[in-house]
Amino acid sequence: MRQRWLWMATITITMITMMLAACGAQPAAQAPVEVTRVVVQEVTREVVRVETRVVVVTATPEPVTPTPELAAATAAPTAVALQPTTAPTPTAIRALAPGEWVKGEIIRKIRIYDIPNEYEGREVINAEPGTPVRVLYRGGQWYHIEGETTGGKIIDGWVYKDWIRIAPEDEARLQSHPQALPVIVSKITQTVGRDGKKYWAGTVMNIGAKTAYDVAVEISIRSQVGDTETLADRGTAFVTKRNLEPGQSARFTVQTAWITDRNVFYSHEVRWTEK
Repeated sequence: MRQRWLWMATITITMITMMLAACGAQPAAQAPVEVTRVVVQEVTREVVRVETRVVVVTATPEPVTPTPELAAATAAPTAVALQPTTAPTPTAIRALAPGEWVKGEIIRKIRIYDIPNEYEGREVINAEPGTPVRVLYRGGQWYHIEGETTGGKIIDGWVYKDWIRIAPEDEARLQSHPQALPVIVSKITQTVGRDGKKYWAGTVMNIGAKTAYDVAVEISIRSQVGDTETLADRGTAFVTKRNLEPGQSARFTVQTAWITDRNVFYSHEVRWTEK
């Protein structure tokens, strides 16, 4: 009886083993599930590592603390004080001494005037191109000259800068006229007021080197009949700024009678005092 039971048990175990083999089942201890899971995890970690390397490459690197040798090599150089370069002292221009003059030459046929103003000055004499002259002073853009014409006549008056040739080094030595020299520097305008008076207006400038005090303008109206000259009227007025320093200018307005005689002409004079 016992043998029969063992035989039946053996047959049963054999049949179960054959059925498991037919179904492809493997013993639990030999299942490769864990090995396969480990492989997948390893691959996943490897991909993560690759992405991490890319991030590290594109990120801003952290500052590196220099070693003592590197710090010494890259240290800023010690500033060295530079000595300022001394500018060369300009050569002093020696001004003309009293009575001294520089050479000039008339370069065109011109009229020489008594004041440095072509429109309001009075003609003194004519001069031809090439006439040598002595240049004494500067008055604005005019020069005070002396000399002789080719005919032996004395020249003493003012010429404009474009009418004369002067060496640049000599021109730099010329000084303003040593005295106050107020002159009319604009054309004199003439208007008639409702009061029947005539008004003469213009501008006066001091182009000398000293202050001119109590500057006034006098207008004289004269009539000419044949060889006889008669004073018809005269008017005098101070300029708006009575005392003119060198380079200053001021307006003036002089009142006279209104005379319509065609034989009448006028003349003007600037007066001042020096203190």
